[in-house]
Amino acid sequence: MDWDWSIRPSVPQAESSFGFLCNFNYTPYPGMEVRHPAMRESERQGLAPGMDRVNYGKQEQKKKKRLTSKQLESLEKSFEKERKLDADRKMKLSKELGLQPRQVAVWFQNRRARWKAKQLEHLYDALKQDFDAIYKERQKLQEEVMILKAMLKKQESSRTQASADYLEICGRK
Repeated sequence: MDWDWSIRPSVPQAESSFGFLCNFNYTPYPGMEVRHPAMRESERQGLAPGMDRVNYGKQEQKKKKRLTSKQLESLEKSFEKERKLDADRKMKLSKELGLQPRQVAVWFQNRRARWKAKQLEHLYDALKQDFDAIYKERQKLQEEVMILKAMLKKQESSRTQASADYLEICGRK
């Protein structure tokens, strides 16, 4: 069977894939009820979830609370005693300091990372000092080798000269 290219099948024109952006009543899943209150509110306003007309595109974030100096001091003392944090100690610290156990765990994790970086920095400094001392020693030894080679050449040339003088005196040239 040959295909007749003059006949075009009747296919409805496809909508732009971005058409839903202009349609404020767009329902991604028809027949399904939206249960989350923020999503219901945003649908009433005609915006996508998490967006309102005032803070379009900005997500609400909880203000990050800083630790008090007393909390920091207590965490630092605990870190100095032992760098690893077991579950019992984490719970005890979180209750004492009024923090979430996860906050305590994250603080210890970050503190260990800073401690490790500091240790690596000290190790690097020590190795650099050792390297610099060895490098200076090597330079000094190379200079001595150059001086000794020059002295050897001088001695050898004087020996050669002495031999030549001896042979000349003896008449063996």
